[in-house]
Amino acid sequence: MSSSDTYNRIKTVPNGYVAIPITEDQKSAILKICVLIRPDPDPVGGHLVVIRDTTDARVFMGCVIDICGCIHEWLELWVQNTGQLIDRASAYRQSLSNAMLDDRWRQQCQAFEQLDEGVVVKTGWESEHPLPMFLDISTCSPLHPTDTNSGAPWKLCKDEGLLQQKGLPSYCGSLHRYLYIPAAGTDSQFAPVTPGAPTNAFTKPMSEICGDPRQIIPFNPGAGLMLVKKHNPIGLETFIDILSGSIWDGLKHGRSVLDLGEQVDALRKDKTILIANGRLFLDSQGRRGRLVETFHLKLRLLADIVSSVHSMVHHLQRPLLNINPNNWQIKLGEPGRGLPFLWTAKPVLSDPGDAIPLAIEKTDVQYYLQSSAPGTSIYRPAIISLPTRGHASVRIRQVLPDTDVAIIVEGTFTTQERIEIASRDLVWFRLNLTHGSVNLYAHIEADSAMAAGEWRFRTVTQSVNDVEVSDLHAAEGVPMPGIPFEIIPLLSTPCDLYSLAVVAVRVLLVDDTTTLPVALDEILSLSRQTRTDSDASTSLDARISDIFSKDNRWLESLGPHHLAFDKMTPDEAFGLIPHELWWKTVAIILRMFPGAGPESECKDFGDAQQGGLHKVFERTMADLDNLILRTRGLIITDWKSNQEVADVIQRYLS
Repeated sequence: MSSSDTYNRIKTVPNGYVAIPITEDQKSAILKICVLIRPDPDPVGGHLVVIRDTTDARVFMGCVIDICGCIHEWLELWVQNTGQLIDRASAYRQSLSNAMLDDRWRQQCQAFEQLDEGVVVKTGWESEHPLPMFLDISTCSPLHPTDTNSGAPWKLCKDEGLLQQKGLPSYCGSLHRYLYIPAAGTDSQFAPVTPGAPTNAFTKPMSEICGDPRQIIPFNPGAGLMLVKKHNPIGLETFIDILSGSIWDGLKHGRSVLDLGEQVDALRKDKTILIANGRLFLDSQGRRGRLVETFHLKLRLLADIVSSVHSMVHHLQRPLLNINPNNWQIKLGEPGRGLPFLWTAKPVLSDPGDAIPLAIEKTDVQYYLQSSAPGTSIYRPAIISLPTRGHASVRIRQVLPDTDVAIIVEGTFTTQERIEIASRDLVWFRLNLTHGSVNLYAHIEADSAMAAGEWRFRTVTQSVNDVEVSDLHAAEGVPMPGIPFEIIPLLSTPCDLYSLAVVAVRVLLVDDTTTLPVALDEILSLSRQTRTDSDASTSLDARISDIFSKDNRWLESLGPHHLAFDKMTPDEAFGLIPHELWWKTVAIILRMFPGAGPESECKDFGDAQQGGLHKVFERTMADLDNLILRTRGLIITDWKSNQEVADVIQRYLS
């Protein structure tokens, strides 16, 4: 199979699946936007093919088909899903609302357009809510719920006056959403579409408007905003292993394997065919030629990954805070006949991140919260993987006026929780006072505490009303037990740089003989070693070289032989890749870890310039671009002569 044959597109829907237009209007269109569905559900994956879940969306597999049923493009159908944010902790919910999430959605759609021109298929649903969407698997057709009496459609209710009149939560000011029948006016009933939405005499369950659940599948039941974009089915981790020499099992939906055409199927061929069509160096150059080619391709891959984060952050001016290999898909270009298709690969950032700006007035520093549920991940620094929260006893010492409408509160809180907090981190408290709760955001002054387990705090300047000021004054000196608190660390793009450093370790130092946790532990140990046993006045590259020369165990654990699955000793790999380039590669990774040493790009996880959050990635991008140019020269050398010289050197060393 030639390279040009690799990109023939499949002409029909995969066996066992159907493509259903997502709206009634799409049924009569010449080119239809459809969702891929399995009428006989997969035992694990179900009816719909879910590509991924993000902070506020569920992403389904879709396609564009013509009137003959031929597929012209694979799509991602992003459906806004805010219900999962309802259960977030209180400090996080203070910053969340439907209005904020809708605005965030629009910004993300614009960012995807900026990141990759032509990737977004414009439908208008990026900024205007569509009708609620369901799928009838018995007729393989879309369904929009209508009133059984009038036939009028149900729609998302954003009428604040009507919601207030019916005693229901505001749309703009809450996370709850309701469907209603606009044609019925004030006589309309309301169907809650978010978990835990308040109900009353004016509401009815969603189950009463959406039909038989055995035949009707919810697709966008809450009429959330949508994004339609082109889909690249190959994941980053899959592609890293393919570059290293592995063969792919294919794209899976539960226990099923989706046949998406020759473009994807080319990566499932045996190793000989993959080398012949995907690589520059063939079997005649052997594993030595492929090692240098793999080094160059992986550096290009890593540079594109960093660049995509830089572009997304530049547009959004907020960190992502959830970087891991699942955030990228691989886009394969269409090369000319006889050219290697692996050289056309480009990673495409497919997740705009988790970060939610914390709404605190009159602060000169922007704080960000991770909107997804916290948890440990090797790609996250521990500061965001293990948040601190609990309950404390709080005493207000004094309430100080700052302006006519703003105050500062000083006080003390005591807790048995173990707290590690930096000077610029915040603590959120929710005080339950006479006329309601008041949220405070404070800095900790640990040095002024009078007892163990006790901390003094001083809030940032906060706007309050007269009733809240009166309640706070009344609470001065009164111990208040059981007050919920959360530590909010100052997090910004240095957290993303840390995650990218771990991705770099995954790309360059993990093969079939080691794992990411082991490789990451080794690289962090090397970072500590460069600060202790070597002359700090020399360059980082030189210190790394000195450390490797003194202990061969570093060569074994962090040498260039880990670039590929081909069995090769560190000495053989260094016979092909110059030591100087490898030391520079390792140094780039070490500098990406915030606070790891004087050479680190960032001194801590909040060390980023407001209005220039993207700048923390720029030196890494420049260093990688320089390495790419230098490794390109390695590829065009005379490999037969290089192998002969390397063999002589190896025999001499032996």
